[in-house]
Amino acid sequence: MTTSSTAFLVQPSGAAPAAAARRDRPCTEPMVLALIILGLMSVGILMVYSASRSATAAGDSLFFVKHMIFVPAAVGAMAAGAYFPYRRLNGFWPAMLLALATVAMLSAVLVFGVERNHARRWFEIPLGLARISFQPSEFAKFALVAFLAWFFSPRPAPAGRLAEKRRLGRLYRAVRGEPRSFLRGFLPPLALTGVVGALIAKEDFGTAALVGLVAVLVCFVAGWRWWFSALLIGPAALGFYKYVWLVPYRWERIEVWLDPWRYFNGKGWHICQSLMGIGSGGPTGVGLGGGIQKLYIPEVTTDFIFAAICEEMGLLGGVLVLGLFGALIWRAGRVVRRAPDRFSFLLAVGIVLVIGLQAAMNVGVATGALPAKGISLPFISYGGSGLVLMSFAAGLLMAVARAAAAGPVPASAEGCHAFACEGVECAPAAGGPATPHPLVYMPAGIEVRAAGTGPRARPPGANDSAPGTDGSEIAASGGAAKEPSDAS
Repeated sequence: MTTSSTAFLVQPSGAAPAAAARRDRPCTEPMVLALIILGLMSVGILMVYSASRSATAAGDSLFFVKHMIFVPAAVGAMAAGAYFPYRRLNGFWPAMLLALATVAMLSAVLVFGVERNHARRWFEIPLGLARISFQPSEFAKFALVAFLAWFFSPRPAPAGRLAEKRRLGRLYRAVRGEPRSFLRGFLPPLALTGVVGALIAKEDFGTAALVGLVAVLVCFVAGWRWWFSALLIGPAALGFYKYVWLVPYRWERIEVWLDPWRYFNGKGWHICQSLMGIGSGGPTGVGLGGGIQKLYIPEVTTDFIFAAICEEMGLLGGVLVLGLFGALIWRAGRVVRRAPDRFSFLLAVGIVLVIGLQAAMNVGVATGALPAKGISLPFISYGGSGLVLMSFAAGLLMAVARAAAAGPVPASAEGCHAFACEGVECAPAAGGPATPHPLVYMPAGIEVRAAGTGPRARPPGANDSAPGTDGSEIAASGGAAKEPSDAS
């Protein structure tokens, strides 16, 4: 059986000289992102200091002292992420390692984790006289995004051990993501997301909902068919029934959310005090350290820190924080649009979704728009592993921006001759060099149109046959592609 291949001719449009001129200018996106994030961290330092003086006895600023240890670590993690060779994650073994490590840690924390506030979510690592806490669910957010980015990215034929081992070669081809395929594009991501979400939901339904929503959105961005959304209704309803309806305290949160003032002296205390704090701030707030309502808000340094911001900095402070998040999402969206390849694109999309949706959920809880759940405000709330991992992920966005400024990856590395998509072929413009496949990289100022039939031009030094994503040979334009054999 053969499959026809469609040839595309990638030619620069009239905007190509302008795009080339933009690439020649210094890359400013990483610096802009860093400044915005440092601004959010600065707000976090001020508010954690102010809120911690009410969260501990006798005005002890223990939370602030710990936070000032985490912030430099987070800045260092962001710098490390900005120079991390993230494309090394775009491989079979790194992706499998991330998936297995995520499931293993989420399973182990349910048995060996430390219980706090009636939830077992943390590992405690002794470090001299101190103890460092690590929350595996924070790692799972970005590990799942990296796995899905690899899963839906074009990749070369099996090589090395994968080519020598028949079973490994079959597994490699079996996990090749085809987003419009039910068996190869829908079921594998759904299965992994379901396992990760179920392990997290046992102790933290809010984070599980965030992880599941991000994973589904990344899959739709990757190319899921629209009717796949109908198939998600069953698993979502089953998860809601098992982890909300059958868990009394979680169902009570839904009832409290619908009418918090009815439960003012009980389950609704959190949200009522948060709303009163936001309202008492007025336009300009009562001043840093002058908040009174924050004394009565539980978890004011983490889940409800936005209420303390609005009380002490007023409406202007709340708008400032939301504006910083809006600017971060906007600039990160520019990075996404200019991503140099499909893996970078999907990875950046997932990171932006995690940051944006988590911020929206935290603000929604503080303002009563969503039921109460343990979701921190990115870069602002007190926290260790969450702050450091979120900063490292933001650094990866900067790494994608730097890669985009450096231009597309050479064709010999990630162009159409190394990562050809099944059934699709890339032909260079007449008289020009080979161009990366449009499904892998689509820079600004490039337009795609169907090319006529004929032999395909090859770059200097190219082999006679270029491997496709499944080990097949790519035929000339208008020809047919050979089906891969089971032998690796």
